[in-house]
Amino acid sequence: MSDQLNAAKAWLEQKTGETLLIRKEERDDIDETRVRLESVEYDETVPTFDEYAEGSSLILHGAGNVVSGDGELPLPRDEYQIYVDGQFDCSPDGNGLSLTTGRAKYRISVIS
Repeated sequence: MSDQLNAAKAWLEQKTGETLLIRKEERDDIDETRVRLESVEYDETVPTFDEYAEGSSLILHGAGNVVSGDGELPLPRDEYQIYVDGQFDCSPDGNGLSLTTGRAKYRISVIS
C-alpha cells in the first residue's frame, strides 16, 4: 500500500464512529452519500459486482444513505467502496479529506 493510501486509511480510521459526507465527482456526475463509519479496510482483490469497481479498494463499513433529489435511499450493503487502483492522491486538511483516483474525485467530511 502506498504512503498516500496509508495516509487516507489512517485519516478515515480516526473518524470511526462519525457520520461522513462523501461527495464524489466523476465526469459530469456528482453523487453524495452519508455513511456512519464503523470500520475501514483495504482490499486488493475486491471482485466486481457491476463491472465498475474491481481490484484494490478502500471499503468504508457502516450504514449509509445515497442523497438524491428525491430524498435519501439506503446503500444496498452497509459499505461504501472507493476504487483505488492506479492513480491515487490524498490531501487531508482540518475539515476533511480530498481524494483523487483514476476514476473520480472525492471530498469526505465529518458531519456529526
